[in-house]
Amino acid sequence: MLLQKNFCTFFFSRFPRQNSRGNFPETFCLFATLTLRHKYINGPILTTPTNVYLAPSSVTLADIEHFYEIGRVVGDGNFAVVRECCRRDNKQTLAVKIVERSKLIGREHMMQNELSLLGSLCHPRIVRLLAHHHTHTHSYLVMELVSGGDLFEAISERGKFPEGESGLMVSDVSEALNYIHCKSIVHRDLKPENLLVSVCMLKLADFGLAMVVTEPVFTICGTPTYVAPEILCETGYSVAVDVWALGIILYILLCGFPPFRSRDRDQEELFQLIKQGQLHFLSPYWDPISEEARGLVRALLQPDPTVRLTAEQTLMHPWVKAMASICRQRALTDTTQRDTAATGAEPDKSRLSVAIFEQIKV
Repeated sequence: MLLQKNFCTFFFSRFPRQNSRGNFPETFCLFATLTLRHKYINGPILTTPTNVYLAPSSVTLADIEHFYEIGRVVGDGNFAVVRECCRRDNKQTLAVKIVERSKLIGREHMMQNELSLLGSLCHPRIVRLLAHHHTHTHSYLVMELVSGGDLFEAISERGKFPEGESGLMVSDVSEALNYIHCKSIVHRDLKPENLLVSVCMLKLADFGLAMVVTEPVFTICGTPTYVAPEILCETGYSVAVDVWALGIILYILLCGFPPFRSRDRDQEELFQLIKQGQLHFLSPYWDPISEEARGLVRALLQPDPTVRLTAEQTLMHPWVKAMASICRQRALTDTTQRDTAATGAEPDKSRLSVAIFEQIKV
């Protein structure tokens, strides 16, 4: 089964909460996540995003175009388009997510959540929100540029990845998750489309469904392939749902397809399989994969969230540490040998980290 791109994110709240069979037809899809296929932005903070409001602003499009040169489209979604842009004062290349506010009526809280949460985060494994501006008709989110595409594209091109590279990617994502989980923030839509490939790391993006959790959450949301069983069972969930999604991603990285899938693409059947949580390592796809890697997949895909690994435990897992170290050392050695062969001089250290993720994009 080929990996399918997930364009829709389910977000279906019940007030008060009712019993459910976990069946969410497409007509109940209230929110579709923006898929950025190419570039975000990189650069210094322009403004600190605080006191987030979506009330009409006195800022006009002319004001924004006076400060930014807005260029070509690099991504789009149901409610927004992403364009390259450049600061006119220092020529810094950026990207701006332009949201049509009329399409957010009834969903304004999602924009508020994304702005307030992203504005509070500062971590090398997370795409940064640098500034935001609001006119009467549109919101403009200026964000960090990540130029390597997303992980879904890399999986589509490569099919699957060796254990070393898979471990390095799990390490990157675990760092990001551990950072937000320590702040009691759950992402709720972790998937390859929301992991962007930078020159030497993965970066977590799209916080449209993220929220601060202080008690169990019962809102059903996420992307079907990556949704955790406790979300579907409506037993209440917390940050552990992100770790389940990471387990799904690791499974895909190692073999090229997800662990739970319906042959007829029946969503109700898929949800039933997820709730059962019966994990299989199909031959011949898993034959060359080590028992240590399989053990980590099992630990991440524990149906019971209380015994599932945490992001911190995943980051410190022996297989993750060993594979990430091997991948980094291999990239370092390859770059050193190329530099020495080409020039006969000492290697350029600035190029060493770049080689690590070049392996992923090849």
